[in-house]
Amino acid sequence: MKRKLLFLERVLYGNGSQPFHGVFSVKITGRIVHGNFPLALKKLQTKYPALTACIEEDEKGDPYFVQQSPAPEIPLRIVERLSDQDWIDESRYEWATSFQIKTGPLLRVVWIRSDNVSDLILAFHHCMCDGGSGMALLTDLLAVLDNTDHEIGTSSTFSSIADLIPADILNNRGNKIKAGFSSGLVNTSLAFMSKFISVKNKVLPQRASDYLISWKLSQEESSALFAVCKQHQVTVNTALCLAFLEAFKMVNKTAAHGKATCPVDIRRYMPEVKKDTIFAFGLAMNMQLDKKPTANFWVNAQKQQVLISKQMEKLNPYEFIMGMEGSHKAVRHLIKFLTYAKAGNDFMFSNMGRLDIPSSYRTFTIETVYSPTVIGPFGNPTTIITTTFNKQMDFSFVSNETFMARENAMKIKQEAMKLMFSETFVADTVGV
Repeated sequence: MKRKLLFLERVLYGNGSQPFHGVFSVKITGRIVHGNFPLALKKLQTKYPALTACIEEDEKGDPYFVQQSPAPEIPLRIVERLSDQDWIDESRYEWATSFQIKTGPLLRVVWIRSDNVSDLILAFHHCMCDGGSGMALLTDLLAVLDNTDHEIGTSSTFSSIADLIPADILNNRGNKIKAGFSSGLVNTSLAFMSKFISVKNKVLPQRASDYLISWKLSQEESSALFAVCKQHQVTVNTALCLAFLEAFKMVNKTAAHGKATCPVDIRRYMPEVKKDTIFAFGLAMNMQLDKKPTANFWVNAQKQQVLISKQMEKLNPYEFIMGMEGSHKAVRHLIKFLTYAKAGNDFMFSNMGRLDIPSSYRTFTIETVYSPTVIGPFGNPTTIITTTFNKQMDFSFVSNETFMARENAMKIKQEAMKLMFSETFVADTVGV
């Protein structure tokens, strides 16, 4: 199969030489059988044809996913485990190490092993898959590593947007006109703005300066956070994003933008993209600090929730994709804008929620799942992702020293957590 990359897949692909990678990491106690890896990785490729693909460009420079036969083996790198911090060092290595785009595959695995404890890392190119896809891959890999007879079934794929968008929506005249207008606006706007973006004397973040800050809440803290959010009818996503926005303002002061981007899993709105469909991007919402906030955090959070809910109601993946697919000639302009233009927001925030991964297997136990990380070549690399596993919230905070000093990121983390667990928070939680 040969499929042209969708518009946003092309944005994540870039020119093919710059890493734009997502990384999942888990800590395991027990026994992983080395000999189970070849069959487990082969089963992944059988279920997910995207894992057999490379990327080839045509004479116009347009990139295509091309499935290969025989399929290239998914690389397995084995590292001896020396400390609980090894997974962070290996994650940073995976962020910076490019895939062999022209030969594939766009996934690799790292096994950090010792006698009784291991860390398992999945690294993938973001142009191929997103966090939801990565979670599906991790879930299946763990199941087959534990039991090579375990059947993981098959995954749905798509060859064009005609497989993603119902015919009555895709062929509707009104929708076509709207998509044409939207793509025309995107093409014109980006081409115009691109002319005013200079690439001279711009120092781009180097992967060697990337850093990761990882931490967890206790089960008690996590439970209290869930309860107080429910009490105030505010989602955990809204509360945490607001806390980080306020923390950025406290620490970075006038340099803070007071804005954040929050990706939304497209699977919630588009049933054609199944839970285990390999897909690269989602929808997005934005949060912005109120110019005249109250002194009460939860009142501010409730106001933000109203705005977020209105944005959620307007999300339409079919219109979004149809509009974007008419904008391919603007890809290079958008990449230039994201890479060299002045940052307009402080960070990207994603709460992936409760992870549906078993904690106990026949031969090993998942001690913890670290929140995934993602970083690419764009000007603002700052990303905060949180997940919940075994009733504990876990956080990953990724950025680059060139863009923001690690010391400031640590202060932001501390201020955000202090805000969430302030005396007001504790008082509100009493009696919940």
